[in-house]
Amino acid sequence: MSPVDRYIEEVMRNVFATPEDRQRLETDLRSHFSEAEAEDRDPREIIDGLGTPEEVAAAFNAEREFRYAGFWQRLVAFFGDIGVLTFLAIPVLGVGMFLGVLGENPGQAAIAWIVFCVLVILALGGVFIFYFPLLESHYGKTLGKHLMGIRVLRENGAPIGLGQAFVRRLSLFFEMLWIDALFIPFTEKKQRALDIIAKTVVAREPGKDTGVGGYFLCLFLAAASFCCLVGLVVICGAFGG
Repeated sequence: MSPVDRYIEEVMRNVFATPEDRQRLETDLRSHFSEAEAEDRDPREIIDGLGTPEEVAAAFNAEREFRYAGFWQRLVAFFGDIGVLTFLAIPVLGVGMFLGVLGENPGQAAIAWIVFCVLVILALGGVFIFYFPLLESHYGKTLGKHLMGIRVLRENGAPIGLGQAFVRRLSLFFEMLWIDALFIPFTEKKQRALDIIAKTVVAREPGKDTGVGGYFLCLFLAAASFCCLVGLVVICGAFGG
């Protein structure tokens, strides 16, 4: 990949805009470099004149008006994500529960069952801790946010880093999410308290509106996963009885 292509790719990675606006920006940038090539000018001159990719993208984003996601959109997206996490946990929890209740003398397998439970807790804890930060730092959104058409960004519209993703999730890990979320209706950019600290925002995807389908799918994921979890407990209880 040429330096020009790398430069343009990095600019576009930091741009948060509609596909039409993104295409327009990319066309303008390539036009600048094509003109420079026709005049036998070094592309580095154009790059130095334009600024870093982050600066170009930030200037372009500043001309756009972000539509920040409100409390209810973010809450429904969170319910959808909890549903996803619950579905991921159910098969493992099911194996652990059945190990504990099956057999004529379950006590004989007590040590193996305890070891299994410890491993399960560690594995599920890891998934719970890393699910949000890894997806939000890599894709800008979790499955719930994708269904709701919203994305996590830096305040200037650029993608967030892993450190920012962890900082904005500390309230969830320390069970202070509801207190943190109370800031959303009262801040200009609809930020949680830790969003303000991490300098992140949650915005609606440009040119898209959250349809009824997004709300339905997220709530369905949450309700269905809860029903499956209750069903698993009932079945295991029946076998244990």
